[in-house]
Amino acid sequence: MELITTIKGIISLLVILGLAPVFSGLVNKLKAIFTGKIGAPILQPYYDLKRLLKKETINSGSSSFISNISPAINLVVVIIAAAILPIGFARPMISFDGDIILFAYLLGLARFFQILAAMDIGSSFEGMGAAREAAFSVFAEPIFFFTLGSIAFISGLTSIYDIYHSISLDNVSYIVFIIVCSISVFILAVSECSRMPVDDPNTHLELTMIHEVMILDNSGIDLFLYQYSSYIKLFIYAMLETSFFYPFGVKSYTVGIIIFIVVITALSMALAIVETITSRFKMKNIPQYLLFATAIGVLNLLIYTFTK
Repeated sequence: MELITTIKGIISLLVILGLAPVFSGLVNKLKAIFTGKIGAPILQPYYDLKRLLKKETINSGSSSFISNISPAINLVVVIIAAAILPIGFARPMISFDGDIILFAYLLGLARFFQILAAMDIGSSFEGMGAAREAAFSVFAEPIFFFTLGSIAFISGLTSIYDIYHSISLDNVSYIVFIIVCSISVFILAVSECSRMPVDDPNTHLELTMIHEVMILDNSGIDLFLYQYSSYIKLFIYAMLETSFFYPFGVKSYTVGIIIFIVVITALSMALAIVETITSRFKMKNIPQYLLFATAIGVLNLLIYTFTK
């Protein structure tokens, strides 16, 4: 039985690693369609990663070993975080009491090394991007713990797998609670994954970049590792959203797969629509946007606590 559980966990991780670029490609394809363009194929992220593998890696003359190890650490840490996430009803590869804390700070560790590497390059632009990343990431932890953490507080569970499987949509207040939590996670994903309206992943203006400016001087395998990490990270947040909507009272893998496909497609459309109809916020407005996500999480928890 434990062997089967382990195999399912490994398969779940491989699914995340394999489908992460596809999800980004789907979002970009839908965004192009919504703007009246043909756009790149859905598999374009794979082509980009393959191209980067063939490129020469050039490091800044002022950089140290930090810049050399940061891309690899970034990818490994994000993969470990992905191994904590459940897909459907299968227990993930890594699951234990308290793994919600490990998950949150694994993503924080990846961010820390990326910021450190950006400052290590010695570029004023990358230093500026690192400062912005550090400032805005302050809001990431409260948003996460007032959404997924609030469900842990209500259920009394501390494992992500158990937290999601404690969700029971048997009363209206809990349904509203889950919907508001999913909105907060969506805002967190937009912020953490360099998406509109917090950041524009397609911009080439260093003065307006947040995430992308930190990897401007990377190339070859280093840029491949950073890019692949960003695909996985976006898909991780997509999985956090998807897990809200599984009918956990029904232990059917077929139903789970269908819901997975439907919710992932709907989420990719939502991201594409948001990026199509919105423009990037001014830097001074981004903290207000992130504080809004934190506030609705706190308010949602208070309302549920006093009305359940």
